[in-house]
Amino acid sequence: MKLLFTLLTVLSLSPALWASCFDETLSAEHNFKACNLAAEKGEADAQKHLGSLYLAGEGVEQNYQQALHWFQQASAQGHAVATYNIGVLHDKGLGLEKDYVEANKWYRKSADMGYSSAQYNLGIMYEYGQTVEEDYSRAMELYLKAAEQGEAAAQFSIGLMYDKGLGVDKDPTQAYMWWQIAGDGHPHAIHNRDSIAEEMTPMQVSEGKRLAKAWQDARPGLIQLPSPELQ
Repeated sequence: MKLLFTLLTVLSLSPALWASCFDETLSAEHNFKACNLAAEKGEADAQKHLGSLYLAGEGVEQNYQQALHWFQQASAQGHAVATYNIGVLHDKGLGLEKDYVEANKWYRKSADMGYSSAQYNLGIMYEYGQTVEEDYSRAMELYLKAAEQGEAAAQFSIGLMYDKGLGVDKDPTQAYMWWQIAGDGHPHAIHNRDSIAEEMTPMQVSEGKRLAKAWQDARPGLIQLPSPELQ
């Protein structure tokens, strides 16, 4: 059995999240002008979107400092995604020195606002003791919150914790269940599910499938989020 392990620290730049000032049918330059105008008027969503455009260099020359500035403006108005993005800039050292302590601070703020990717990234920090004391229980708590929102990376990580017995009893059935739930939303979930199944009894596999289906059936409106990537 060969299981795959991945850590994903992510930055949300998906056009699907962009609304008012962004229109994917129009040019990047048009979107930049529209978002810049709305951001200058104080619209938090536009400020976040403008930061994303500066970060990606779409419609404007890439500028990390401007990206940070507009994320900060949106964050000051309680924008969870912008707050999270500030954490990623510190985490990845984009336009500034890497600072995991600062990243942790911004992830925590965004996680408290309920943003799933921030909950997942903060969970990573607790699982691996990055700037905080290693705490598997806290990591699991955060992963579960993110998983409830369809965060596939968090669902995958829960499976790993059950597979390795981190903060929980080692349980292949639970690991199978969570990798089944993550499914195609995570690049390694199906591989790990099938690998662990080779060492499980048919009854354990059947129970893992049953538990996964029951979890999903209890959340009929849940949208499975793809495994996030830095963009």
